[in-house]
Amino acid sequence: MAGIRATHLHLAAPNDANRLLLNDLTFTIPSGTFAVIVGPSGCGKSTLLKTLCGLLAPTAGEVTVAGSDPAHLRSGLPLAMGYLPQFAAFHETLTVQEVLRYAMKLRLPGAVPHEQREAWLANVISLAGLGGLLQQRIETLSGGQRRRLALAEELIGDPQILFLDELTSGLDPHAELEMMQWMARLVQQTGKTVVLVTHSITNLHQAGMVLFLNRGSLLYSGPPDGVLEYFGAENWESIYAAADHYAPFQGQGGEAQLTPEAPEVLRTAPPAGMVRQFVAVMHRQATLFFRDRGQLVLHLLLLISFPLLVAVFASSGLPAVKSLSLKIETSVVDSLVERIHYLKESFHVSALVAGLSMFQVILLTLMGANNGAREIAKERDILQKELRAGLSPLAYVWTKLVQVLFLSLLQSAWMTWFVKTKCGFPGDMGAQFLILFLATAAMSGTCLMFSALAKSPERASLMAIYLVGLQLPLSGAVLALPEWLTLITRPFIAAYWGWSGYLRTFESFRHYDVVQQSTKTTIAAYDVCWVILAFHLVVSALVTWMVLLRSKTRPSV
Repeated sequence: MAGIRATHLHLAAPNDANRLLLNDLTFTIPSGTFAVIVGPSGCGKSTLLKTLCGLLAPTAGEVTVAGSDPAHLRSGLPLAMGYLPQFAAFHETLTVQEVLRYAMKLRLPGAVPHEQREAWLANVISLAGLGGLLQQRIETLSGGQRRRLALAEELIGDPQILFLDELTSGLDPHAELEMMQWMARLVQQTGKTVVLVTHSITNLHQAGMVLFLNRGSLLYSGPPDGVLEYFGAENWESIYAAADHYAPFQGQGGEAQLTPEAPEVLRTAPPAGMVRQFVAVMHRQATLFFRDRGQLVLHLLLLISFPLLVAVFASSGLPAVKSLSLKIETSVVDSLVERIHYLKESFHVSALVAGLSMFQVILLTLMGANNGAREIAKERDILQKELRAGLSPLAYVWTKLVQVLFLSLLQSAWMTWFVKTKCGFPGDMGAQFLILFLATAAMSGTCLMFSALAKSPERASLMAIYLVGLQLPLSGAVLALPEWLTLITRPFIAAYWGWSGYLRTFESFRHYDVVQQSTKTTIAAYDVCWVILAFHLVVSALVTWMVLLRSKTRPSV
């Protein structure tokens, strides 16, 4: 069984080394104990909980869980410890049963036989009292039901230690008593160690141990029925009122606390493999995509309407564009007449061809931004929970890449076919599709990277809007840019490479000649364009993976 020990634990504020959030805490929580952390608001309860489970790195002192550093234990055996923040995060359109089944697929290794997995799931459902809620969507659950589901989800991996932050907050008195009794029974029946942060003192008798904090210092550590006697108080209210006047607790501060603790061998299985996790997350992603009617309708509207916009803007100039494909007649007179007409119309047609080419590229980058901008940021809390439980960042990134690449393929294929059919542009359709697909995918991947870096979906969307807004002016397709600015910005502007590559597919036709003669912007070679766009996609995918990997392996400071 896994015990928890803190020895002279200190934690300074991130931006002020002189302000201690935790000040010289020394205590032991024995294995198989239901421990409760209480104290005034802002005293450091949640900070202590995060430090004990390895999510915050102590400034000084030591924390061990089962004789090991908690951050290292989480890295090596992510299912050994379960952590629940105050507000559990779920995909709101999934049902209770779907949440638990996806958790089982992500956390339990594939080697576990099907019958054993089903029996374990049924046991967790029964233990959490969720049998009558399995078909309900998360959005319909009450606060207490969501908390029981959050506990059940953590129990799927059978952790030996549970860290719970404000799990009973906001519950009515009866629901709070039931939750405390439930956790006490869990400890008695399974021998797990449970550490709970709470503001409520009503049901502390259900716990086996109480830690009382004030201003980051430990004032008491021991059984709940010894608190009043230790402080010489008649009730808990008087303890809270006089908390600033009590000296730090010394009952467990002897040399015995400094004795090195040998690491324990925990009976904890590794999480599911990367391939199994990829399949599970991909299936869940498809389910969520088709249940989000608003986003689904938006994708369909963009898919259908954007090519139509290109055709509408092209309609007045289509005869002139198509006439460029006529061959020069053998008659000298006819040839001269055609040449005069060509010179007269070339400027107008040049602007039209270049403009229509850039227009469809910009519209595709806008769809690409919509594909990826919110994908990771909108489920960040869920992602952090699953990374703590052993989700492979690479498996997760691959599911997002598959989704945005599939959408990019549909969008660019429809745009390519529709514009070529309705506008009569010449050139190889396959080459045009490839460059438009890569331009869309590059923007999707870049905005997916922004989504991984941003702290909120709103910030990710704002960054994507700025990026798309800069595509046209910085591409040089409308106005030539100063050479120094071109050298700085052009490598990052996907629209320029998509525009250049698309124009290069006209290279054997007059369309390309008239654009080349009228523009001051260099049109890059086709092979260079697709290589640069593919490079954008690969780099953005790597950065996204590295950001998620870092957030999984590095504790906060």
